[in-house]
Amino acid sequence: MNKVWLLIRGAMAFLFAFLVGTNFVVDKAMATGQFSFSCDKDNIQINGSILSTSCKKNNGDLQPTSIDLNKYIGNSNGTLSWNDTNFSKTCKNIAPAQLLSTRQLILVADCQLAAGGDKYYPSELELDAHIANTDGTLKYE
Repeated sequence: MNKVWLLIRGAMAFLFAFLVGTNFVVDKAMATGQFSFSCDKDNIQINGSILSTSCKKNNGDLQPTSIDLNKYIGNSNGTLSWNDTNFSKTCKNIAPAQLLSTRQLILVADCQLAAGGDKYYPSELELDAHIANTDGTLKYE
């Protein structure tokens, strides 16, 4: 009987961890990233470092919103990276793109190496990893 109870407790712990990890039991406002699932993918624009679109509010209405990605994304020796800043100063051809496999949005750009120069290297970064829709407003998480 003890083994059965232990097995049930383990299964419940696993189920709880799975549900929390996949955001099934967490309020949408607390979910990390994943803004592309509740924002208008067809009208996402990036002008310089500003990402703009319309996102659903909790009541279902769409609201125009934008976020300056320069505050959160940098160029780490030719590679776009989170937890850095001012990527647009050393990157060009900055644009949103969509992964065909997952339909998640990525940021693509051609970025210089730290040494500078005339060469730019293609780089991409998953925007859904840290950009979230919180009641119609884009936020970094």
